[in-house]
Amino acid sequence: MIITANNFRRMFKKKLAILLIVLIPALLLLLANSSVFSGDKKLKVGISDQDQTALTAQLTAKLADQTRIKPLPAEEIPNELFNSKIDYALVVEKGFTAKLLTGEDVALKGYYLRDAVQTLPVQKYVDTYITSAKEIARTAGKGEQEFYESLQLFNNSRTQFDYQVIRADEKQKSYYILGAVLEIILVTILMLTTLIQSDRENKTFVRTLIAPVTLRSYMFQNVLSFLLVAVIQVTLIFVLLKYIIGIYLGSSVWLMYLLYLSAAVLAVSLGVAVNAFTRNVVQASFTGIFISFLLVTLGGSLWEHEQATALLRNIGKFTPAYWIMEGVSKVLKGEGLLAVGGDIGLVLLFALVFFLLGTWKKEDVAR
Repeated sequence: MIITANNFRRMFKKKLAILLIVLIPALLLLLANSSVFSGDKKLKVGISDQDQTALTAQLTAKLADQTRIKPLPAEEIPNELFNSKIDYALVVEKGFTAKLLTGEDVALKGYYLRDAVQTLPVQKYVDTYITSAKEIARTAGKGEQEFYESLQLFNNSRTQFDYQVIRADEKQKSYYILGAVLEIILVTILMLTTLIQSDRENKTFVRTLIAPVTLRSYMFQNVLSFLLVAVIQVTLIFVLLKYIIGIYLGSSVWLMYLLYLSAAVLAVSLGVAVNAFTRNVVQASFTGIFISFLLVTLGGSLWEHEQATALLRNIGKFTPAYWIMEGVSKVLKGEGLLAVGGDIGLVLLFALVFFLLGTWKKEDVAR
């Protein structure tokens, strides 16, 4: 593995490589995050809890998991909404829980501005929660202890559902950020694979073939070095996304990570193909950048597939980026490996085709 180790040292000795692998992706993601997530990411919900019971406390705690809660008197709600200090307000009147336990048809009072579409997931969640509490009260009879025991079991069973309902707006924002991640990975890894062209230009490739190293071993070790760098980059990006930027990554971060590892394999294979059909570093760089932008545009990285026209969706299906973003959409919706496995398989199939094209061309040149 001498060539792999040597390539690894060469890439990390260059300041440009460090910029491509770490600094530029981090900067671009921070910029993309600030543009997509304008202001505070969480909705601000004002609550005037005049009932002060265990039921209203649990509802407040559930909302606090995914929104920013602001306790306030009912008379201050209009002013807070008008001045955009809160996005949505709830008023729990005195005796609300007692009436619910006796079977009365009660409801919470919600307030929001007419065009505040972003509050719809919270409204839906509150309505569903109270409807479920009514059903639990009806089933439990008039026993308060039995009601709260059943409510606790209900809360435990709904944890993942709560997370998905409140995160409805975050899913869309995450989709755009992850689309930008795909573009960054493709461009930066394709730029790094131009090391193959550098070896051609300075005759390192020829000298290597004269040495007791087969062409197959040379290509394998080159590709392995690029794959290792790609894995490092994807890992650093996911650490940034989860722990610094803090975007929603779906029900399984590891599944999303696996999906982007397949994107890294694709980027390396595409880089091998591009370098096989170009003559110098400049050609390889510009061709790689052009192909990357073309793939992510047609593949739906800039918009969700449901928003695209039927023609654009059909064209996009012939690009690997489409299936990566299809997998992203599924993971954000909470689907598992069985649903995403086919998308990962198609991406790896595209990668295999690109790799075979690149290695075939190299063997032809070697002869």
